Amino acid sequence: MADVSERSYERLTSADLERIAAVALCTLGAIFDRAPVAGLYRDRLLLIALAQGSALHYLDGTNGLKDIDVWAFFEAGLTKPFPHRKRWCVDFGPSRFGRHPADLGYRGRRLDLMGRSIAVTTGESPQESVKRWLASKNRSAIELSKKPMFLLFPQAFFGERLN
Repeated sequence: MADVSERSYERLTSADLERIAAVALCTLGAIFDRAPVAGLYRDRLLLIALAQGSALHYLDGTNGLKDIDVWAFFEAGLTKPFPHRKRWCVDFGPSRFGRHPADLGYRGRRLDLMGRSIAVTTGESPQESVKRWLASKNRSAIELSKKPMFLLFPQAFFGERLN
């Protein structure tokens, strides 16, 4: 049985980030298949980033890991935005991080996946687009920008700090 605790203080490694990226990409694939509006964004993925408390824990190792927060950013431009108020929760599965006591039915930590469609300016890289959005007055952007973010996808920029 997995260790049950409010927070895990086990350090996140690059191997853990690779597994988080794989779980997030797999989850997105399933979301695209079953959620019609999200499915419109299948080919518009800009980047995926570790965020919030889990990114802070990756940076300092002292925050503790309550859950794993992942954000996916998509290029806007369709008539409907990516479902930005939706949070998809999946089981990260058994690991040395154990599980949170409130996550009954989970074998491991909960991975929360959120997404946002954002404007992209011609010639702008995905990272520049997200950084510009993070600097906006959008309430989610303001909150996200308070903690570090680390790139999980695309692979070419894996592990780089976004902000």
